[in-house]
Amino acid sequence: MKRLKLDKSKCLGCKLCATVCSAYKEGVYQPSKARIEIESYYDNGDIKYIDHYCILCGICAKSCPQGAISMEDYISVDQDKCIGCGTCAEKCPKKVIKIREQKSVICDTCLGDPSCVKTCPQNALTFA
Repeated sequence: MKRLKLDKSKCLGCKLCATVCSAYKEGVYQPSKARIEIESYYDNGDIKYIDHYCILCGICAKSCPQGAISMEDYISVDQDKCIGCGTCAEKCPKKVIKIREQKSVICDTCLGDPSCVKTCPQNALTFA
């Protein structure tokens, strides 16, 4: 299964990945609604990053009491089965699952063709 990867040495912290994600998935240019987040901050003059995106560990799928999360070529949430209980979000080690409108929202890597990767001006994000 392919995964998103971040090369922190190439990242500028521009948040274009999150902006594109929010536009593509949520219909608004609002990085806070994205399914990927790259936080940047300075520490003693050096830029540091904390990445928040799905690493496809499968813990959410294993912990979902409704069996609403599946992992094939990409991760998906069956919105008809999801009851919005938040168990998946609680168990997620990267804290990337959001509950919106009583349903779980997870990065599905744009069904295997991630917009964030295609948009990154520095090629800091890859999908392999």
